Amino acid sequence: MILFHIGAKWIMQRLKGKISRSFICVDAGVVRRIAVLLVCMGLLPVEAILLAQPEEKTPWPVPVKTVAIINEDDQGLPLKFPSAVFFDKTMDEIYVVNGGNGRINLYGSDYFPRISLGVGRGVDSPNGIFVAGDGRLFICQGRTAKNPPRLTILNAAFFPLKEILVQQFPEAESFVPNRVYVGRNGNIYVAGIDFRGLMVLDGEGNFQHWLKPKDKIWADQQMDYSKLPQDITGKGQIGEGAVAPPAGDNAEAPEEEQRETEMANLPDFLKPKGKEVIEEEESKQFGPVQVTDVVCGAEGHIYILSEETSKIYVYNASEEFLFAFGKKGGSSGKMSRPRALAVDEKRKCIYVVDYMRHTILIYNFAGRYLFEIGGKGSSPRWFNFPTALALDGQGNLVVADLFNQRVQVLDVKFEAGVTLFGSTDPAADTVNKDKQDKPAQE
Repeated sequence: MILFHIGAKWIMQRLKGKISRSFICVDAGVVRRIAVLLVCMGLLPVEAILLAQPEEKTPWPVPVKTVAIINEDDQGLPLKFPSAVFFDKTMDEIYVVNGGNGRINLYGSDYFPRISLGVGRGVDSPNGIFVAGDGRLFICQGRTAKNPPRLTILNAAFFPLKEILVQQFPEAESFVPNRVYVGRNGNIYVAGIDFRGLMVLDGEGNFQHWLKPKDKIWADQQMDYSKLPQDITGKGQIGEGAVAPPAGDNAEAPEEEQRETEMANLPDFLKPKGKEVIEEEESKQFGPVQVTDVVCGAEGHIYILSEETSKIYVYNASEEFLFAFGKKGGSSGKMSRPRALAVDEKRKCIYVVDYMRHTILIYNFAGRYLFEIGGKGSSPRWFNFPTALALDGQGNLVVADLFNQRVQVLDVKFEAGVTLFGSTDPAADTVNKDKQDKPAQE
């Protein structure tokens, strides 16, 4: 304050022409201090701009902004390996499965922790969660010393309503619930851990049937390596202690045509009703795929993700197969180990989180790859084995960043291929048409 007062007085005197050289010589040190202070004050806005630049400049084709980072529970303790997330549209709340503590944490619209659900509410081994419009919570739970694998249903006040022991159902002896979603038709769709097929229950939790997407898979059978040349095996034959080479080859499917002109411009509704088994003579190479995640869209469509095949299988509300898309691989635009998906009805796109490539891939509703964001890292907007994602009420991505032990809320700014489905703004369709209907650069 003293320096500021002296500086103000000096400036006023200088403006009035009343300052003398002797004053300058005597107080030159004070003047230098004032000059430094003024320069520093002037640089404050510049520093703020520089700090904000990394938020806008990203290596991805679209701007990505960090909205929030959640890394504490309701006790103020660090999150431990968050493995699943869900956004409740009705209450504008985020649910996080805190895998390391075996609890479910609840966060408000301000991303502040509110409460957590644990053993006292019947939650001891949560894997996945879904919150219905009436407030009921559907929680997938694994095996513990006291309880078998089950689907736990709580009411809106978090009191237990029902426990569904899934292994009592046909073909479900080894079934462990992992992800759950309630469709528009009222059915409960449950994906198991490394299990082939999707369990379908009615609204009361009674078993109905299995929904089994089929594709080309590598059969679980013992391969005969006894006839391999000696220069391959080293001994002419693999002994009991040797490690056999993996079954199957790694050849990737050839590039498809531009998603057959964006699936003939869809919908009708979300064409076509194709066959899951393409050629009868190859039926021995086809079979039910392992289901990793399931999400139902606003129109009732069912999106089933398989980590095994790196594909998404799309069904209508009547559970009729429509089409599948996705390619397995370790390069851009391909999925190595996809773990979860989310459907963005507003932008008409699908997000897929790739656990091994530490990325989030974005596809339009025709299944055409658009772009991806992320990569391995610990800074905001980078991931370390992400394992789940959801969309909040503002359209932000909520990502369970497993080994960074946090949940990231990201604003990804882009426009997807709305022209495939029409728009309330004809002018916007005209602007986007050329850009969206061009073949993807893969």
